[in-house]
Amino acid sequence: MQKFGLACPLAFLGSKPQRIKTSLLDLNYDCYVHIFSYLTALEDKLNLARAHSQFCEVFARDAPRRFVKINMRMLKCLSDWDYLLKLCGDCVLECELRHGRWDNNITQPFMCLLNTHCKNLRHLHLIFAHSDLKPPAEGDLNILQVLERKNLHSLSLIDAKAADVLQLHNFNELEALHIDGFDTELTDEDIIKQFKALSGLRRLSLRFVSRRQLPPLAAHCPLLEHLSLENFEGTLEDVGDFPRLRSLRLLWRLAIRVNSQLFRSLANRYANRLEQLQLTKVNPDQAEHIVMLHSLKALTCHMWPSTTLLRLSKLQQLECLALQCSEPPASMMQLVDIIAKCTKLQHLKLGKHWKLEEWNSFLSALQEEMRQQASIGARGQLMLTLELSISKATQNQLIETINSQLLKLDWLGTACSLCTPDRHTKPTIPGLYWL
Repeated sequence: MQKFGLACPLAFLGSKPQRIKTSLLDLNYDCYVHIFSYLTALEDKLNLARAHSQFCEVFARDAPRRFVKINMRMLKCLSDWDYLLKLCGDCVLECELRHGRWDNNITQPFMCLLNTHCKNLRHLHLIFAHSDLKPPAEGDLNILQVLERKNLHSLSLIDAKAADVLQLHNFNELEALHIDGFDTELTDEDIIKQFKALSGLRRLSLRFVSRRQLPPLAAHCPLLEHLSLENFEGTLEDVGDFPRLRSLRLLWRLAIRVNSQLFRSLANRYANRLEQLQLTKVNPDQAEHIVMLHSLKALTCHMWPSTTLLRLSKLQQLECLALQCSEPPASMMQLVDIIAKCTKLQHLKLGKHWKLEEWNSFLSALQEEMRQQASIGARGQLMLTLELSISKATQNQLIETINSQLLKLDWLGTACSLCTPDRHTKPTIPGLYWL
C-alpha cells in the first residue's frame, strides 16, 4: 500500500505514546471543594452531590459545620430536605420554621422529616403566621403534637395561639422558653398548669400582646436563673421569689408608669443575689431601690434620671454599665466619680445624648483617675463603648488622646460577656432607638 501511496497518513503516531483521557471523576478532593465553592445556591450543591458518590462525600464532609442550625426556608422542595437531612440530620441542633400562609402545606411533612432524621435536635424556633392559618380540624394533630422530639432544651414560640401554648407540658426537659406574643385567651390557670411540668427551666422570656400581670410562677420554676418580661401590666408589684434568679430584664412602653412597689420588692428579695438587670426607665424615687441591689455586676438602663446619676457609685460590684440619661446630666464628670468608686467596672457603654463638647475634658479626667487606680493595682483596662454620631476623623482624634493600656474606645457596639444578648433579645424596645 505504501508503494501506491495509500499508506495511512497518521501511521507515524503508532510509535508515540497516546495522551490519557482524564474525566471529572479523576480530580482530587481539593478540586471538588473548589468546584463546590462556585455554587452559591444550596439546591445546586445538592444536585451535584446527587450526581456521584464522590461529590456526595465532599458535600457531606462539610455538612456538620454548615448545618448545625437550619431554617425551613433554606430549601423549597421536600425532596431536597429529605436528601439533605439523610446526609447530615444527626448534626442538626437548631431549627427555625414558619407555620401558616404559604408554608402551612410543607410544615407538617417537614416536621416528620425532623422526627426521622434529626435525633439530636435541641432548639426549635416556631413562628406562627395566622392570617391564612386554619385551625386544625377535630382529630387532627396540633403542629407541636406532630413533633416527636420532646427532649428539646430550648423552645421559642412567636405569636402562638392558646392551643399551641397548651402543649408545653409535653416538653418537660426544657431549659429555655421564649414566648413572644401571649394569647389573651390563656388564663393564669392555663399557664400555671403548663409550668408545673417545666420545673427544669433556667431561662424564661415572656412578651405579652396586651399588658397583663405575671402569673405566680416562682413556685414552679425553682431553677430559673434568667427572667425577661416585656409589655407587662404597670401595676405589677412583685415578680415572685425565684431562688436562683441572677438575671432580670424588664421592658415596658414609655407611656406606662410602672409601680414603684415593683422596685421596692426587687430590693427586698434580690439585694444579695441579682447580678444582671435591664430596665426601660427609672424615676428618681425608684433609683434609690435599684442601687440597693448591691450584687449587681451588669446594669442596663435606657432612661436613668440624671439627678440621681451619682447614686450608681453605690453599686461597687459593677463590671458592665450601659447607660443613657433621660435628660442631659449637669456634667459628665459625674461619670468619673462613679468609675472611681466602682473599681471593678470593665465596660462602660454610653448612649447618644451625652454632650460632645465635654468629651476631651472627660477623657482627660478619666485617664488621670485610672492612672491613680492602676498605680495601686486596683484597676485594669476599661472599654468605653460610644454611640455618638461623630466623624471618623473625630474618632481618630479622641483615640490619639488616650492611653490604650488604660482605656479602649469602641464605636462598633462591642458587647462584653455580661451584656451580650441571648438568642431571643430584640435590638430595640418600643419607643426607643438606643442599644
